Amino acid sequence: MKLGAAFVFVLLLLMASSLARAEVISYPRVPGDAANLDYPSVKVNGTAIDTCSTAMNVGYAHCAFPDKAEIEITTREPIKTFDISPHRAGVVAKAVGNKLVFTLAKPVHLHISVNQLPRFFLFTEEPESSVPKVGEDGVFELTALGVRSSPEEVQTKQLQRAIDEVSARKGTLLIPPGIYRTGELQLKSHLTLYLAPGAVLKGTGKIADHPRSDLGTQLLLLQDCEDVHIQGRGVIDGQGRQLRLSGENSSNSRSKLLRSMRARNITVEGVILRDAGTWGVHLIESEDLRFTNVKLISNTRHDDPTFPWEMNTDGFDPDNSSRVLIERCFISSNDDSIAVKLRYGTRRDCSSIVFRNNICWTVKSALKIGSEVYEKKLSDVTFENNDVIRADRGIVVYAYDGATVEKAVWRGNHYEFIGGDTKRMLMEIKLNEDDGKGQLRDLLIQNETFESEAETPSKLQGLDATHQLENVTFDNLVIAGKKRLSAAEARIEISRHVGEVRFK
Repeated sequence: MKLGAAFVFVLLLLMASSLARAEVISYPRVPGDAANLDYPSVKVNGTAIDTCSTAMNVGYAHCAFPDKAEIEITTREPIKTFDISPHRAGVVAKAVGNKLVFTLAKPVHLHISVNQLPRFFLFTEEPESSVPKVGEDGVFELTALGVRSSPEEVQTKQLQRAIDEVSARKGTLLIPPGIYRTGELQLKSHLTLYLAPGAVLKGTGKIADHPRSDLGTQLLLLQDCEDVHIQGRGVIDGQGRQLRLSGENSSNSRSKLLRSMRARNITVEGVILRDAGTWGVHLIESEDLRFTNVKLISNTRHDDPTFPWEMNTDGFDPDNSSRVLIERCFISSNDDSIAVKLRYGTRRDCSSIVFRNNICWTVKSALKIGSEVYEKKLSDVTFENNDVIRADRGIVVYAYDGATVEKAVWRGNHYEFIGGDTKRMLMEIKLNEDDGKGQLRDLLIQNETFESEAETPSKLQGLDATHQLENVTFDNLVIAGKKRLSAAEARIEISRHVGEVRFK
């Protein structure tokens, strides 16, 4: 009886293990992508996951599972050094030859560096809770509307016609696996755009397919619309590097991936946005916007030193917009991870921007307000619980153009490395007079942790006697493992026209 019970117990364990393996979903490479030769194999609970190379010289793999998973990554050379971020995820890995092995207690997006190989991202997430299916009410598959996957054919007109038709029906446009080449598309009200795993909306890399307006150029435009939702585990690829090369870096070639103008009630969830010509997501004069679990990968000089121009590939730029939530996103960009602005559109007071639980890698600034903040008031901006893997500056406010900036909070963010570019500062907060004199006040920097010192001291700076930087509070500021209780301890230079600065 004891032997029988033991046998049943072992059998149940094997069945449970088999079930766990079956729950891993490998999201396929989209057509046209090549396997990654630097990281040729990724396995999750024994399931092989497709690896992907990009024109930006970074690679990634993408999968889903519900909870704990064993990860095995094989590299093209023996592993001598490695780093897995975010460090706060607490991943404990072991390198054996050219294999990196570790366990994840739950899905999390990871940034992996091995030796001097290009950077690699492992995107792991929970399975989708709701997937539209052909035959359901209000679901329209793209192929049924006359658009077929093609690696060469540009189908902008056909895609726009499908968008217009499904929008008019207040339905869901399901884009199945395949490659769909397109120029600028305008998304309309009452539309859900679902990109299935293995589907890619791919730019053409040609300026002629991106008509220029007063706003500039973009791949997806959401203008004067409401109730638009972009979902799924597919890819939106702007072909930005090719576009800028073909246009010799002209303003027309610096195309954004997604731009909104006077849009309301917009959600973007789950998709991969990659290879913007300039800013990734530009949100102008829009309200009630939510971005969740978006993976945004842009070109950087760090990865692509042969690219002839410095790339202003910001991640997110909320601009004259209110009630914006960006959470659980992964952002790899050359320029600012997020820069909250008052620049384009009708100048007005804006508030309630929340950027939380994101992972950021940038050559420039990580958590930023500015530089362009014109005339009106920007308030209630919160950066919370983000992991900054790399940035040249961590906390930044550039109030340069006459607006009032107030009630901004940085809370619980973790910064792994600061430096590598021109300024190399933990923080830079200042007023300046480029196009008007503004106000800057009521800033709370709370429970912020920097793993190490920066080369250059941080700076606080006002403008003049009537345009001061006022009421700055540092509460539990930790740098290189030590709580700092004064500006001197924190290596913060307090320049001219700065009011009360408190340390707790």
